[in-house]
Amino acid sequence: MCAYTQDSLSQQRNHLSQKPYLFLTDMTANHIKNCPICNGNHLIHKLSYTDNISSHTFEILQCSDCGMLITQHAPGLSELSQYYPDKEAACYKQPQDKVGKWLLRLHNRWNKEQVRIVCEEAERQSGVLLEMGCKQGHFANTIRNSGWIAHAVEQDNTAREYANDRFQLQAESVEVLFNIKPRSYNVVVAWDTLGESYDLHRTIEHLSQLIVSDGTLIIAFHDASCNEAKCAGSNWQGWDAPRKRWHLTPEAFERLAEQHNLVITNRRNSLLRSFITTLTTLMASNPNKKFLATLCDSFFRSFKNSDTYYIYTIQKRQ
Repeated sequence: MCAYTQDSLSQQRNHLSQKPYLFLTDMTANHIKNCPICNGNHLIHKLSYTDNISSHTFEILQCSDCGMLITQHAPGLSELSQYYPDKEAACYKQPQDKVGKWLLRLHNRWNKEQVRIVCEEAERQSGVLLEMGCKQGHFANTIRNSGWIAHAVEQDNTAREYANDRFQLQAESVEVLFNIKPRSYNVVVAWDTLGESYDLHRTIEHLSQLIVSDGTLIIAFHDASCNEAKCAGSNWQGWDAPRKRWHLTPEAFERLAEQHNLVITNRRNSLLRSFITTLTTLMASNPNKKFLATLCDSFFRSFKNSDTYYIYTIQKRQ
């Protein structure tokens, strides 16, 4: 059985003294010399990506040994706030235009698809779930309304406050993540947020410890080696640098899971998530193009390149 029920995350912290995790340290922008997956030092320039929030440009490197991609000089915790949207951003407002309403419907449908995926992969219709990186709280709220007990952590203060005010989620700061007792959840999910962690190894190791013996860990990410990323280049919305410092590929992630003695029980793609990413990519790269034409192009491109978004189901090796 899961150790926790309706209590909030703050009531479930393990106050035992622990060695600090690199994920939580207040790092400044650091220079990466070695790949975190294979420890190789053959990092080559892939592209330059300009963040649409701060207008700062970051270099994306690729490990020529294992294919992992890395945001060079990604900001530390004390600098992150300038790279997240403020309260006046569109993501915090009810859309009034046709395009915004279309995107809202797509995201709502994606939230429901996420719930279906969780139920299928966990082989249960309810339980206690933790989401690492809940953003504005839409998925956590949707799965809670489906009968689950949902807890969440989020490092963006504005997004976390919005999630708590709108949905009463009681989402907490990411520092809480490493203070939760092991074997506390039936399901732990990270929807494209593992790449935001400072230390991939300590993060995935801890996430795997949070699930009960028959629990399920779901890690999803945009595949940085996919055809859509190659076609769109620096316009691809899956980069999301510098918030995302590690850009995973299936090969790199499967190697990471193996290093932590984790068993991958399933791997699937999401055509809907691929479509949303392709649509926002085309809208950003050609904002003057008619929306209907962009919509059609996005559908055909995402159908052709359905490998944009991977969802891995993982369990601890018994």
